[in-house]
Amino acid sequence: MSDLEDFAAKMKTARDELKVQLHLGSKEAEQEWAAFQDRWDRFVAEAQLETSVAEISDATRELGLKLKAAFDRMRRD
Repeated sequence: MSDLEDFAAKMKTARDELKVQLHLGSKEAEQEWAAFQDRWDRFVAEAQLETSVAEISDATRELGLKLKAAFDRMRRD
């Protein structure tokens, strides 16, 4: 499994965990979730997870890092 696939699998798990936690969250958390979900959808579409890491553009990697930062920020809150 490539680094990108590992990263995507971890982020999918984190996404699923956050979705469950939303039931306890506030309106702000719901808005953060919507932004996170939009980024996730874009990441998956741009990364085309069946391609090799070498074929992934710098922009997609940057998007993945932003996605991780958003996830980390939401987990702290």
